[in-house]
Amino acid sequence: MADVAQVACLDRLVALDLGGNPIGDDGLAALVDSPHLGRLRWLGLADCDIGRAGIEALAATRNLPALRYVDLRRNPVEVTARGHGQDIDGKPISVELPSLGQELIERFGPLPWLDTQWGWALLGIVRWDEV
Repeated sequence: MADVAQVACLDRLVALDLGGNPIGDDGLAALVDSPHLGRLRWLGLADCDIGRAGIEALAATRNLPALRYVDLRRNPVEVTARGHGQDIDGKPISVELPSLGQELIERFGPLPWLDTQWGWALLGIVRWDEV
């Protein structure tokens, strides 16, 4: 990932899906250190073996100013907003942020990809390109 992160043409990306690749914490830390991902809005990291150290590197970076959505499903830690319950239309009754997400916001300030409003949006209220 350190080599990939240094590829200059990454500056063209607004979305990147690495889902299913075991990049782990070190790989994510190398990726978020890239100076070439300033336009990235959407980052897919589902099932990438990302733990607390990787999530902290993601939250701490200032190299991803446009990042609005991160898919972190099926990783060892839960950090992004999730819906609970179901109303008659099949939509969640509430959206909550796990304690690790709350801790990261306290430590690193507001992060759009951890905002509970995005949790509502990602459950079908808006399209991903509006995120």
